[in-house]
Amino acid sequence: MLTKAIESVKVFAENNPSLADLARGRQRRFDDVECVLPSRVVTTEPLSATVSVWDEYLRLLPDYDGTLTLDSTDPEAIHPEEIDFELTDQAVTELAGVAFETPGVQYLTLTDESGRRFTSNPVQVFESEPDHRLFWGDIHLHSQFSDGAGSMSKGFRFGRDVMDLDVVAYTDHDTMGFFIPPKLQRRRMHNGYFEDMKTVTKHFHDPGEFVTLFGYEWTKQPNMGGHINVYFEGVDEAELFDSLDTDTNRYEKLFRRLQEWRAETGNEVLAIPHHPAEAMYPLDFSAMEYDDDIAPLVEVYSQWGSSEMPEVDGNPKPVRMGQGEMGDPGHYVQDAHELGYRVGMMGSSDFHAPRPGRSHIHLPPHLPSLSDIWEDGIGWGHIWRVWDEGSYPGGLTGFYAEDLSRESIFESLRSRRVYATSQPHRILAEFAVDGTAVGEDDSTVVADGERTVEWLVAGTAPIERVTVVKNNDDWHVVGGTTDESAGLDAYTEAGEVTDDEPVAGMAWDEERASDADVYYLRVEQADDGMAWAGPVWVEPGD
Repeated sequence: MLTKAIESVKVFAENNPSLADLARGRQRRFDDVECVLPSRVVTTEPLSATVSVWDEYLRLLPDYDGTLTLDSTDPEAIHPEEIDFELTDQAVTELAGVAFETPGVQYLTLTDESGRRFTSNPVQVFESEPDHRLFWGDIHLHSQFSDGAGSMSKGFRFGRDVMDLDVVAYTDHDTMGFFIPPKLQRRRMHNGYFEDMKTVTKHFHDPGEFVTLFGYEWTKQPNMGGHINVYFEGVDEAELFDSLDTDTNRYEKLFRRLQEWRAETGNEVLAIPHHPAEAMYPLDFSAMEYDDDIAPLVEVYSQWGSSEMPEVDGNPKPVRMGQGEMGDPGHYVQDAHELGYRVGMMGSSDFHAPRPGRSHIHLPPHLPSLSDIWEDGIGWGHIWRVWDEGSYPGGLTGFYAEDLSRESIFESLRSRRVYATSQPHRILAEFAVDGTAVGEDDSTVVADGERTVEWLVAGTAPIERVTVVKNNDDWHVVGGTTDESAGLDAYTEAGEVTDDEPVAGMAWDEERASDADVYYLRVEQADDGMAWAGPVWVEPGD
């Protein structure tokens, strides 16, 4: 705990903001419009869009009184001609009366009086009902039940009503390591907080409209190990297996107990490690017996950055918060793949304030308003806004699921039918090898000869680069543009490439290896947005 305190004071001292910076943060100037539509729809399906207006510090701007003119890439689309915010007097409005008529990837565009264009997320339009819809969620958040600012209720409302997310989960800490003594937090969770979290989670769950998942963060203390989120398919039956209990105080013990609990109760539970490459809370895949059945995913990206690979290997978003990234191998998602573990990738925010889908501590230092502090308390979500800790926008998870139910969303996690993006980018990403997409058939293909790798990417900005990663190497790269003002034709990239090399796999050491070739997709946009989809494993034939 003392080490954490010293490190935190050092970070604050090194990033002490100027009074000019803080004063600049009090200004409220129009900066951005977000337009959120469902990502997969059927032709003529009636839709509504959530349109929100923001200032340059990602605060909602209810005083905006401009008019936005609407258009679409689909010449046959039905939509209102404009939105007049002077009439709505709100920063968030629902735009009804939208429908697309032409199959393919479509967008709505919104243009203000100055000619500045804002673009919706890509919408994939089908002639008939697809096997899976694409839903969006932020499932790693913290509230006043641990070290966050604000309540779970406020966060659920923000995710549902402002960001139009489909899935949200809070994962408050079971124990703590800094301003809340670990044993005190453990007592609070066992003596009421865990049950209170269940109550709030159940209250906001609305199948078909808004899914809430229940979980908590199994929390090792600073410089003693990494953190793992535990998620339950059900809520009432969930149990707290904490990181101080002698039966679950090690990774392998936790995995074993969760497997036992699943067998004993018949209920589903999953574990997902996060920021494994962060040096203060590292998780070393090579120094443990990892269970990729109970833990089939890794949170590859959050406000901490990306744990895909080290910065020296080309990571565009290396971990900089806390003590920075680990210099030793074993802590990255690519290491887990080389060790032979079958883990997919998802993303979340790990934000400690009631803003799922729209974290904002990566912005220049700025003071929270007095009303924020009065309503939400202090918590890391507000403290981090004053200092620049080297964070990034949080992440999102795209869920390919049959419907918007807790059961289908949980099955998407279990089967790895998910992928990660940075906030607020609802980038459409499809990735398949020989017709097997991520999450289908255990994401596994058997190939004796050549295989075809396919992708479809539709961004929220021009695509800068699409990379097919094979066995931890950038195997096939498609270049785009770095021009953020490029036209909508630069927002999409689809293609395929044939691999005719024998399946070689990867070897970590003499005992641990991947016999399969490992393929995944990395997407980079001109505006710094990113996505990660995969892997698909290709096993050799007999």
